[in-house]
Amino acid sequence: MKLFIRLLLVLWSFNGLVAQNRSELQKRKKQLQEEIQWSNDALKQTKKNKNYSLSQLKTLKQKITIRAQLIETIQKEVDYIKEEIQINHLRKSSLEIELDSLKVDYANLIQQAYKNQRHFNRLLFILSSKDFQQAYKRAVYMKQIAQYRQLQAQNIKNKQADLEKSILVLEKQQKIKQNLIDNKQVEKELLSQEKSQQSSSLVALSKKEKELKEALSSKKKKRKKIQREIERIIAEELRKKTEIGSKKEFLSTPEAIALSNSFSSNKGKLPWPVSKGLIISKFGKQKHPILSGVYVENNGVEIATESHSPCRSVFKGKVSSVLTMPNGIKVIMVRHGEYISVYSNLSEVYVEKGDDLDTKQEVGLVYTSKQEGSTVVDFQLWKGGQKLNPQYWLMRK
Repeated sequence: MKLFIRLLLVLWSFNGLVAQNRSELQKRKKQLQEEIQWSNDALKQTKKNKNYSLSQLKTLKQKITIRAQLIETIQKEVDYIKEEIQINHLRKSSLEIELDSLKVDYANLIQQAYKNQRHFNRLLFILSSKDFQQAYKRAVYMKQIAQYRQLQAQNIKNKQADLEKSILVLEKQQKIKQNLIDNKQVEKELLSQEKSQQSSSLVALSKKEKELKEALSSKKKKRKKIQREIERIIAEELRKKTEIGSKKEFLSTPEAIALSNSFSSNKGKLPWPVSKGLIISKFGKQKHPILSGVYVENNGVEIATESHSPCRSVFKGKVSSVLTMPNGIKVIMVRHGEYISVYSNLSEVYVEKGDDLDTKQEVGLVYTSKQEGSTVVDFQLWKGGQKLNPQYWLMRK
């Protein structure tokens, strides 16, 4: 019995941790569901064009990834609630044991009181005292016995109420568990449908190899132009260098140093360059989704957003450059001390070179492709000539 109670106490303390983990999972599940909803909205835009597009495929691929994460999160939640149910079953058993013990004790107490009542009269018991002090003690003793009986009766009522509450909690948890299992099955079916759509997209797009290669070549040229401009900005800063002993350093104002430090301290907390968005192409060397054996080197991340979506600065800084590509698409570069943020694929710009910006200030309008129906911003982060992975810097949604 003692071992059972000890084990139960350990499990109850563990129950608090399980509930906390479940709460975190529920938050994560809600976030994933919101991302799926947003990816559905983005796909609706691209589906207005009946032809399959690379952007549509990337969005669908990311949606499949998120859906798989959602299924995994639901399964973890099911596992946690199973543990909660097991702990509550043990608690219910403990309450039943305690209640049975209280009932036995109370029954013995009543039986003993009945037997005693047959042998002596309470009033005579008190009146037969030798003196007032003994009479008072006997009266207090009789009162304590009555109070103890009442306390035992109340304890039984309380334990009975706890037991009934425990049963209701278990019934509720069983329903939650079944709902989660049902939801998981629905998500699995949707995942299967999405994978089927992805296969259809791959087949359709594989027939457009020539167009895809041309688009890839155009993207490479744009990327090189942006990189040359970043190198030009850095070279311009280098021309302002000063000699300090044998060491060459940038000529930085205290304000620029403070801005760099402030930007650096906000790693993982920067707002997104669009209010709603989904990363459909990650940083670094990525396998082309269609072209076999072809890899794409992404200097940043591609974020799908809704049409007519404004683009905004992720941090306060100064506009260092505004570029216009041969196809009319615009690029904005913002300086944050030694850091540079780059916003590509804009149809309109609202700022000029030299403008001071605040965090979340709108800098332009993201371009919406009439051909694909997609609205995608290419976002990059640089520190000097070093490319940074924006996903490590942006706030996790």
